[in-house]
Amino acid sequence: MKRQIDRSRIGLLKRNTRFLMLAWSVIIALSLGWMLHSQKRTFESNLHAEARAIHAMDMAYRYWIVHSGGVYVPASDETPPNPRLAHVPERDIQTPSGTHLTLMNSAYILRLVHEAMIRRNGPVLHIASLRPINTVNTADEWERQALEAFQRGTKEWASFDIMADGQTYFRYMKPMETEADCLKCHAAYGDKLGDIRGGVSVSLEVAHQLQENNLENLAVIAGHGLFWGVGMFGLLISKRRQQQAIVRIEQTEAEAALLTNSIAHAIFGQDLDGNCTFINAAGLKALGYRDISEVTGKNMHQLIHHTHADGSHYPFKDCPNYLSVHEGKSFHSENEWLWRKDGTSFPAEYWSYPVIQGGKVRGAVVTFLDISERLRIKDELRSSQSLLESIVENIPAMVFLKDAQSLRFELFNSAGERLLGYQREDLLGKNDHDFFPQEQADSFMQKDRAVLESRQLLEIPAEPIKVADGGERWLHTFKIGLYDEQGQATHLLGVSVDISDRVAMEEALRASQKRLSEAQRMAHLGHWELDLLTNELKWSDEIFRIFEIDQKRFAATYEAFLDAIHPDDRDEVNQAYTDSLKSRSSYQIHHRLLMKDGRIKYVLEKCETTFDAEGNPLRSLGTVQDVTATMFAEKALSEQQKVLELALEGTIHTVSMAVELRDPYTAGHQRRVAELSCAIAQKLGLD
Repeated sequence: MKRQIDRSRIGLLKRNTRFLMLAWSVIIALSLGWMLHSQKRTFESNLHAEARAIHAMDMAYRYWIVHSGGVYVPASDETPPNPRLAHVPERDIQTPSGTHLTLMNSAYILRLVHEAMIRRNGPVLHIASLRPINTVNTADEWERQALEAFQRGTKEWASFDIMADGQTYFRYMKPMETEADCLKCHAAYGDKLGDIRGGVSVSLEVAHQLQENNLENLAVIAGHGLFWGVGMFGLLISKRRQQQAIVRIEQTEAEAALLTNSIAHAIFGQDLDGNCTFINAAGLKALGYRDISEVTGKNMHQLIHHTHADGSHYPFKDCPNYLSVHEGKSFHSENEWLWRKDGTSFPAEYWSYPVIQGGKVRGAVVTFLDISERLRIKDELRSSQSLLESIVENIPAMVFLKDAQSLRFELFNSAGERLLGYQREDLLGKNDHDFFPQEQADSFMQKDRAVLESRQLLEIPAEPIKVADGGERWLHTFKIGLYDEQGQATHLLGVSVDISDRVAMEEALRASQKRLSEAQRMAHLGHWELDLLTNELKWSDEIFRIFEIDQKRFAATYEAFLDAIHPDDRDEVNQAYTDSLKSRSSYQIHHRLLMKDGRIKYVLEKCETTFDAEGNPLRSLGTVQDVTATMFAEKALSEQQKVLELALEGTIHTVSMAVELRDPYTAGHQRRVAELSCAIAQKLGLD
């Protein structure tokens, strides 16, 4: 009851103080508004009176000039004859002394006077009309609004306005009615007696006056602000003194302190009976309640903590809240289960603190946190960890992890076991020196240290490694360092792929290529390949030897190949290749090579070209065989055959002549036999 009285008294004090503060603020605001309004009216009234006086004086000048019929002044550049008074017979006169005088009407005189006043920094006066005879008298926007208002019956027009020079002016204007004397000039323009032809505006620059007025306003505002602040300060002091008269109970202070310290979580307080004394917004939201009245005064164990997660009853005496209240101890649990208003439940981390006052426990403050999301994330992390471990374990490459300091193995997958031939338990906790030769282990660890220091990925395309059975395997390895948030190295991660089969195949390929190159060298047979998409030409070593060209200096293109052919054979070789592309057929051709020293070589070239589905050539493959020796041998054989033929023919002819001389009867027969023998020899290829 006392607590309720204290709270009611504090609430009433707050309401009364707020009302007095509001009332005082309203009084000060009304006083300030009235003072500012009065100052504004006084300021504007003074300006209005000044402008009206200037306007009245200006109109008196005009009235006198109008009713006097104008004023004669000496004609000059500043006061030339007025063309609008040309109809007046006596516009220009001459004095007995010979001075030329010209008549000036009221508008002309007023305009000159106005201009003189402006030059002397006086008020700005301007004759304005909606239908000006002189364009100088054209009304500006403010004057146009005033003249239109005069036509509607308004007697005068006054307000503040920013003029063309950017300065603020107080402007005043009254209409000018057309009088009888005015018709002497204006009748010609259709004006009638009593018409509102225009008016004279008076503009007073008020920048200085506005500044002074603003300073006065600021002084008034500052004074009222001071009064308001003093009054508010007095009210606050009064409120504070009255609050100090209200005794706060210790439980309220303890609850407020714990509430402040635990604001990050849902919080509620309870008395010795377990009934809720307060609960914060986070607690209401977590438990599914909208209003604090649904919870306060209720037994919190029966409301939210009555059942275990498995559905079994949760006795109050086993609850951490009961223990906090009756034993005065703090409790923390990470495996509690709380129930919401709608009957659903959630896992919670739970703290219970006793409230001790005067050495006695008065209640408890409980904070809790819904850990559903935390548990879900833990489950996902476990699943992700399991998936990652499964991937690492089953990936067909050796994966290992080393401690950054000792470079001892902390992780090894099954592919690593199979590759090295060691059991995982034999590898973990050991370093390279425990398994590999000294030189090899030193090399591995040196590279590991370099990776950790450089913070760069290291790729080792090929490196040999000794395995458990004494054999050697080749690995393609990647190594990279892992670092903590402070940038300190924690681990070295490595992935190695067994490339032993590829290395063996590459070695076999190199051996095969070497044998092929040797065979081509022995047979004087080389091969070439021309990529028709890139115009890249590749020659085997034997072709370079046949053409006697330095590989480093040869521009490997088809055009460069043609340049190496004997000049007399280039067109024929090029035409043969071009025809094969058109006919999509293979070809072979003998042609010559002209060496730098003038020697000539003979080669036999064969070529086939592959095409795509549309018939476009893709790649040409060919061989070149040095047949120089064969060509020279055939030429020598041909020459020997000719010598033999000539010798045989001469022998037969000689024998025939001898026979003819000895036996004329048989001579003709023998000669025919000899001729037949020569013909037979020619047919047999002995020519």
